[in-house]
Amino acid sequence: MDSDSDNEQSVLCEKIINDMHTVFLKDTELSSFEIIPTVLNRNKSPVIHVEHNMGLESWCAKHVYDHAHRMLMGYKKQTVQRYVQQSDNLLKYLNVALLINPDVTAFWHIRRQLVQKNRLKMNRELKFSTLVLSKKPKSNEAFAYRRWLYSFQSADAIDWHHEIGICERCADRSSSNYHAWSHRQWVLQNAPILIRAEIMRSEKFMRKHISDYSSYHYRQLLISYAYKMSYYDAEELPQLFDLKELISYYLIADVQSPAQILQIMLPGIDQAAVGEARLKSFLYCCNLSAHDMRLCDDQKNMYGERESFELHRRASLKFIVEQCVRLLSGGDMMGMYSPPATPVQQQEFNLHLRKFNYNSYEFLTALKKSESLLGSKHRKWCSLFLGFDYETGAA
Repeated sequence: MDSDSDNEQSVLCEKIINDMHTVFLKDTELSSFEIIPTVLNRNKSPVIHVEHNMGLESWCAKHVYDHAHRMLMGYKKQTVQRYVQQSDNLLKYLNVALLINPDVTAFWHIRRQLVQKNRLKMNRELKFSTLVLSKKPKSNEAFAYRRWLYSFQSADAIDWHHEIGICERCADRSSSNYHAWSHRQWVLQNAPILIRAEIMRSEKFMRKHISDYSSYHYRQLLISYAYKMSYYDAEELPQLFDLKELISYYLIADVQSPAQILQIMLPGIDQAAVGEARLKSFLYCCNLSAHDMRLCDDQKNMYGERESFELHRRASLKFIVEQCVRLLSGGDMMGMYSPPATPVQQQEFNLHLRKFNYNSYEFLTALKKSESLLGSKHRKWCSLFLGFDYETGAA
């Protein structure tokens, strides 16, 4: 009796898997997959296909996955050459198993082997991994598989904007999505041409997801990366409204031009030694950080206290102070004009930061004094991370 029951269940699971495989073959533009909560078998196919969206009723998901898993384990016992020859049959089990549970590395490895044997097409595989991410937007295996697939293509042949869109959808659906933001960093490093667009998109995401610190952290990395690449937007340089406002706040001074800003922030700097591109990038990236400081203050006034606002404001402040110190110290330390490239260099710079004489520079002195007014907790942070030497009991 039990044997008959097991056989009946296997037949049913096989039929469901075949139904799903038929959808895959029929609809090459599938865009999403979901497990649909249902309690009972209603004597009809549990596979639902509507307008490029596929669903599987939850009552059968475990049984279908167990059956697909068992079949795949049977294939794995064969030699690679043998199960590659049966790739068409193997693929239907792979698709179902990974859609239901995409965290099994062994199954992704089988797909890699099939790609290497030219049994799977690159474009279809990219679409499949996107389908997996529609169900599980935090799937590290799916993101890693996409990066592996792209390793066979030239950077010019990849639609990087599309890849950014996938990262954003996954982060939008699941907060603190480390894997999506890490993949987005990988995209940026391989397509630095996206910097300008990313600066605009990252702010929009921050405004929409006010408590998701992952987006703020990505913004910090983005600005640091722009500065490392000496990037600047020539159209923004004559304006620099946020940086002018910040200087006016600290010094109560009226500044009009980029040259005046440089004179205030970096007095006596050897501009020829630093280089025009580096100085323009300094102004542009400091303006972005000043903008983010104001944004955090505005959001705090609108939504109330949030840890993400405080942490990002501090990170933006730290960026401005560090770049000022780095450039002002450039004549004394080798390589200080550029951000530290290694952990050892960063550690050396942190030690230098604590010994830096802020009182010798009007802007940094005013900044230090103004930031001390934000409370003892903030003063302690400034002392630890910026090297500000506040006197005990100072306001």
